[in-house]
Amino acid sequence: MKLYYYPLTLDVKVFGTTSRYIQGPGVIKLLGKVLSEYRFRKAFVFADDIVMKVIERHGLFKSLEEVGMSYIKEFFGRTSCGPECCDEEIDRLSSVAREGGCNVVVGAGGGKAIDTAKAVADKLGVPVVIVPTIASTDAPCSALSVIYTCDHVFKEYRFYPKNPDIVLVDTKIIAEAPTKFLACGIGDALGKYTEVPSSLRTNSDNLLLKPVRGKPTLLAVTAQKLMVDTIFAYGEEALESVENNVVTPALEAVVEAVTLLSQVAFECGGLSVAHSIYNGFTALETVPKFKHRKFPCHGELVFFGVLTEMVMDGYPREEVANMMKFGHRVGLAINFEELGFPDIDEEDLMLIAKRATAPGETIHNKPYKVTPEHIVNAMKIVNSIGAEVAKEYPMRKFKK
Repeated sequence: MKLYYYPLTLDVKVFGTTSRYIQGPGVIKLLGKVLSEYRFRKAFVFADDIVMKVIERHGLFKSLEEVGMSYIKEFFGRTSCGPECCDEEIDRLSSVAREGGCNVVVGAGGGKAIDTAKAVADKLGVPVVIVPTIASTDAPCSALSVIYTCDHVFKEYRFYPKNPDIVLVDTKIIAEAPTKFLACGIGDALGKYTEVPSSLRTNSDNLLLKPVRGKPTLLAVTAQKLMVDTIFAYGEEALESVENNVVTPALEAVVEAVTLLSQVAFECGGLSVAHSIYNGFTALETVPKFKHRKFPCHGELVFFGVLTEMVMDGYPREEVANMMKFGHRVGLAINFEELGFPDIDEEDLMLIAKRATAPGETIHNKPYKVTPEHIVNAMKIVNSIGAEVAKEYPMRKFKK
């Protein structure tokens, strides 16, 4: 991606990321020291049942006790909605933290817990510390939450005036997690392969909407390129590291690309089709035949979205196929059957496309008008090419 392909303007530019990013094996044991340096007096720590055992085993609470820090421990997902980033759970956790007199929120886990932590901290007006236990999205460093309904259907993006205060990524915990989570993170990050160039080409606002809107910075362009290069160079080796429960330089590089560089790329650069396609797929949750089906992860659907965007933008078939081959090497689906939707039909595709093109969606950051029919046609082509590629290049099977 050459810089001179895109407009350099006199518009306001905006950049933002976490104020402190800490990554490495065993760094969760430093949390108490870090929080004491910031002079927080009482932490509100929450995670779901599984993650709570993980962070406890790796020494998070011991680190707080060693510096004499008070804390309240709460479980994520104790409503009828389950572990969902929804208003019901945000309100419940906010009440617990407020009543406990906590002045910092520590959210641990995956994307939904992380987004909930940001929403709770914003509601209370206190700092937020993010402790991701998987590298499946770039949510840890971003200044927004993806809010869903209690029925797990996408509701809205909620934007905040600042990014998380501290992001602490323990790569030993990441290495011990199921391999698929890292593959999902790679899929989510690769969404920016087409999305950032689209946003730059149309000089669209980036995703830092508060306190003021603005255009991408040069640093965002550089982050996107470095992120893509890192993933293509080290993605497969990073997955091998996770398969063997070990931390390697390749894993460190890919975790940083997925967690930090991807956030800079999307939030400071911009999004377009791929993430809107993901939002569109969530509409299938309301279709009876899909209601109780296990859905693909966020990154899998974003990756299918980037393939769709490549077709929509007229990328050469060979480039689309090469992206699919890489997707298969890291365990990402490239057709409807692999996504778990072998019975998807025209009506379902139109439902996805209409949701993806709703007003305000980033899919409209294109130099041409996007219609639902445009999306349906592109998804059909992706499915067709994906079926052909899958015959020759089998998808990676995870060992754990």
